[in-house]
Amino acid sequence: MSLNKELKRLHEEILNSLPPEVSKQLIVENKILFSSYLEEKAIKAGAKAPNVSFRDKNLQPVYLADLLKKHHIVLSFFRGTWCPYCNLELKALAQIEDRIKAKGALLISVTPELYKFSEDVVTKNEIKLTLLTDLGNKAAAEFGLVFELPEKYRAIYKSLNIYLNILNGEESWTLPVPATFIIRKDGVIAATHINADYTQRMEPADILEQLDLLLPDEKC
Repeated sequence: MSLNKELKRLHEEILNSLPPEVSKQLIVENKILFSSYLEEKAIKAGAKAPNVSFRDKNLQPVYLADLLKKHHIVLSFFRGTWCPYCNLELKALAQIEDRIKAKGALLISVTPELYKFSEDVVTKNEIKLTLLTDLGNKAAAEFGLVFELPEKYRAIYKSLNIYLNILNGEESWTLPVPATFIIRKDGVIAATHINADYTQRMEPADILEQLDLLLPDEKC
């Protein structure tokens, strides 16, 4: 089964598990969010990737430019491990990480969530991949992915015990649009998947296919 079919099934299960009034609110607010064309602000394929940095689990800086010196990069921005759709995507990405490495690329999953909150979820679900923190969504902003969660949406999240100000360690209540960027070693973005509908993600098979298209005369 494809990742997006699994995500669709998960979405239906989640909506059915919520109180009817919360489920209805979520559907309405999601439609507003999906129709806002958030993805139009994002960096497109063919552009140069910004020289951003992230933080590892020890809060040490990790610079994208340094990683690109040795590898093509599969850069995946996700909302946080509190998001069940993100966790499903992380599991799917972890399953193809070895194949990504075999193609000369490095997979990086990035979230604004503080590592102390994501660590337990990642360990419990045996998700083994490079997980980095984007403090304050600064890197995501450089890629044109950041939006502020509307007040009505915040109320829904709080009713589900999701407090982004605590999880992300700052008060802005901003999130990245879930996105995947395939970046060549020269820093040029070769392919993207950006969708304001957070229940849709780039298929693992498509990631591998895009990596095969990078410098076909070079054995990655």
